[in-house]
Amino acid sequence: MKASCYLSCLCTDIKRNALPHILAAAALTLTVPLVFSLTSLSAPLSAQPLEMYLSLTGTLLLTPVFLPEQNEDIRDVVRVRRMPYLTVCAMRIAYLTIIAAVLYGVITVGLVRGESTVTEAHYFGGLFTALFLGSVGVAGSAIGGNTVIGYMASFLFFSANFFLKARFGVFYLFGLSTETGISKLWLLGGSATLIITAFLYLRFVKKL
Repeated sequence: MKASCYLSCLCTDIKRNALPHILAAAALTLTVPLVFSLTSLSAPLSAQPLEMYLSLTGTLLLTPVFLPEQNEDIRDVVRVRRMPYLTVCAMRIAYLTIIAAVLYGVITVGLVRGESTVTEAHYFGGLFTALFLGSVGVAGSAIGGNTVIGYMASFLFFSANFFLKARFGVFYLFGLSTETGISKLWLLGGSATLIITAFLYLRFVKKL
């Protein structure tokens, strides 16, 4: 397919499907300075808004990836599209990940301007946390066949991290805030695994 076809599909998808979720994530981002101070923070405190709050943008952005086609009538239309359904979903995940990265950049710049102790590890660690939360929602939505299930799975996992730190091991979300020293690459790898699992389930079980 021509690049123009992908660009047209991208613009249409953002306008018809993703825009409300993008606006919700942007609104959440704008509230970060209202909930957390961004000024003169130590490294662990700088991580808190990135890990414990802004990470929910991953849930808001990625969980609804399969939402438009979860209607049975629309699903029938999907099967006769020129562009394969899972290609469209992969495109959605790609551009929504870029949007999440931009939102994280905004708050990271705010921390830098506030003379807080913040590094690349804060930016990427926070972003990987958001992507993992979003991927939990993606997997829950795909396997459960309902976006609400995806939201519930993601929010429950997020909430459980406040109380069950020892149970999650390398997939503990708040490692920078609590200085556990656990690499955030585990979360990135977990995100990829969950998304691939969701796609394989839809391809070979749901036959989409």
